[in-house]
Amino acid sequence: MIQRLSQLTVLSFLAVNALGAGLNSSLAGTPILVRMENFTVTPSTGPVTHVRVRNTSAETRTVTIQPQFPDGWRWTPKQRSITLEAHQLKRVPFAIEKATDVKANQYPVEILVKTDADRTVLQQTVVCASAPYFKPKIDGRFKDWSDAIPVSFSTGTRKTVVSTYWNPKHFCIYVQVEEDKLTGYKKDQAVADAVQFALAPGQAVTGATASAPAQRYEFLLVKGAGMFAKDRCFCLIKAGTELGITQQARPLEPLAFNEAQVVVKRKGKITHYECTIPWAAMPSIRADVGREISLSFLIHDPDGTGVRDWGQATGFWAEQRNELAWCRLGARAGSKDIPFDSKVEWGLCSSKH
Repeated sequence: MIQRLSQLTVLSFLAVNALGAGLNSSLAGTPILVRMENFTVTPSTGPVTHVRVRNTSAETRTVTIQPQFPDGWRWTPKQRSITLEAHQLKRVPFAIEKATDVKANQYPVEILVKTDADRTVLQQTVVCASAPYFKPKIDGRFKDWSDAIPVSFSTGTRKTVVSTYWNPKHFCIYVQVEEDKLTGYKKDQAVADAVQFALAPGQAVTGATASAPAQRYEFLLVKGAGMFAKDRCFCLIKAGTELGITQQARPLEPLAFNEAQVVVKRKGKITHYECTIPWAAMPSIRADVGREISLSFLIHDPDGTGVRDWGQATGFWAEQRNELAWCRLGARAGSKDIPFDSKVEWGLCSSKH
């Protein structure tokens, strides 16, 4: 008997909290966790995509993974069988031979997972998470972003859309946050509305102890409060810094990152964040066409939806909540408030076409 579980990721218009309950459970009570990674180039270019499979038990397990992509697509192989040792994680590759890009940037897939005990079909929607090559003007007009590849997700009834570009000198990000109101940042006061994002090399990992070195660069974007206040970027952590600093209460002013260009504007019910970060400030990340990196983000809307977590929206498992993955801003009520890991796959491509 095949059980079908709803495992929707980004671009579904359901509440992220509702998604989490289905996304973060094992398969029909088995110790196997499965998630398809986002595409890091457009599907029509023939990418190799990966399915992450983890055995959470203390016993060796054999698993067969059989994906089903949209109608008209071709891929190879049709299925793969793997053996997982106790607590082992593997990335299982599948090559896309023929595919079609869609403007909505959402691609429904099914993953048939077979073990000795059962057969389960997971339904998931993946996206192309990639930054095309371009140099936008950071001017608050946002006209330069039409050739980006936006990804979006919803928290309650509020939508977040994220677009990215890259060029030899900068990584560029544009975030649209639907929210009831925008509260700006004042010096020495708690941050209200903000975009927190982290960049890292592809396949970087978050250490398990406070003394482990960070492998990411983490930034915070805020709107300056007051008529003449500047929009701000803060660098919260750099690669090589001990992770224990993520849990410390620190004033933001000493962390000001003036090398960034930032514009934050409010239009209607949408707050627009536009920013460029120089690659020179992130020396452990190489910027090349076809390079896979990690990008994740948290949207802070404390007087509305609370924290919106891209890691949760993209299907991370419950065990991937990690307090060392993000610098803490304010107090957390409990374990359910710990964000998911900050290592979501992203790509640097030449063009969306």
